[in-house]
Amino acid sequence: MADMEARVALNYLLDFYGPLLTPHRQELMRLYCEEDLSQQEIAEQMDITRQGVSDAIAKSKRQLTDYEKKLGLVARHREQEAAAAKCLEALNRMTPGPEDAARLNEARQALQRVFKDI
Repeated sequence: MADMEARVALNYLLDFYGPLLTPHRQELMRLYCEEDLSQQEIAEQMDITRQGVSDAIAKSKRQLTDYEKKLGLVARHREQEAAAAKCLEALNRMTPGPEDAARLNEARQALQRVFKDI
């Protein structure tokens, strides 16, 4: 389970900071994360050694982690997502009077649009 969580965390980092990697590392990490290729398969596809793939993945992970430590965009995104979920949950528990139903529905729809954007 920890491996799956690490994979999800890496994908978040890649989504946010992937464009800051070199094109070579972007492609390598795309193959590793999105295509779920082994290091040997990546090495063959990119015509480099398996050790080169391993080193590049390790360096990319460190680089992405450093960006997150400095910028904190993933953590901020997750906090906003959790806060929006909490708001939507609270709105869904409310029972409005007839005069408040339209405003409450409007608030729900606005939060649902936020989730689509997230």
